[in-house]
Amino acid sequence: MSNLLLKTEIEQLKEFRFSDRQFQSSLSRPVIELCDEKIIKQYLDNVGKKIAAPDKRVAASMFMKRYGFFAVLNLFAMTVFNKRLNVSLANISLETSEEEKIWYWNPKFYFTDLQTVSAPSDSRDKWRDDSLRAIFHDHIHEVIMTLTTHSGLSKKVLWENVAIYVYWLYESVLTKPKFDDKREIIQEDFEYIVKRAEGELFGPIAFNPLSRYLGVKAYRPEYDQNIRTRKTCCLYYKTTSNGDRCKTCPLNCKIGDKSDESKNRRTS
Repeated sequence: MSNLLLKTEIEQLKEFRFSDRQFQSSLSRPVIELCDEKIIKQYLDNVGKKIAAPDKRVAASMFMKRYGFFAVLNLFAMTVFNKRLNVSLANISLETSEEEKIWYWNPKFYFTDLQTVSAPSDSRDKWRDDSLRAIFHDHIHEVIMTLTTHSGLSKKVLWENVAIYVYWLYESVLTKPKFDDKREIIQEDFEYIVKRAEGELFGPIAFNPLSRYLGVKAYRPEYDQNIRTRKTCCLYYKTTSNGDRCKTCPLNCKIGDKSDESKNRRTS
């Protein structure tokens, strides 16, 4: 069964960087074009200039941290709407408005075709596998391979940049009371996605890349909250003049947590 994405659903997806319009800018591009070697190299150069990244590795990491919201947007639609969007590389464009003066770059995702495939009542598990394969194997894995090939950055860093936002969606956004009527399916989807889903749903790989980063959260008194420390460094600190680090930075334990440094550390 196919049907268009509803206006009310579009409004909800805008919270996760869904765009219902396109913009003219050097950072607005059809995703399929970014698979071209010359285009992705120039695009990473443009991203690097926008965020003051010192090299392509840093630009690629920050690119993928923003692109992690593509997983969030589509998993939200899958779990909350029971709908799979058309996530083919040719259907998506990255959109950046020149009117936004924020330094850290905040691209949105434009879908040319708004047709969706709803979950059947009798075989949602297979539909979910098909949805995960479309999101990760056919799309995100391809983007990651393009980035690592043309930047030299490890795939581990890029996958963790996606994983942290998948955790955030299910552990924070979808724990709100307004989603209580979907609590069972939310918990089931999260457990499946990060623990039981086979690696082949994420690419031609033998393991689930979202499982390897699901470490235990530990209480951090300087933030007064439980935090899951990353296993890889996203290199965000290299884009700031004073070396501010993310709350989840794995290098914190190596450099020490000074109170005056921790005040301005970001989560992204």
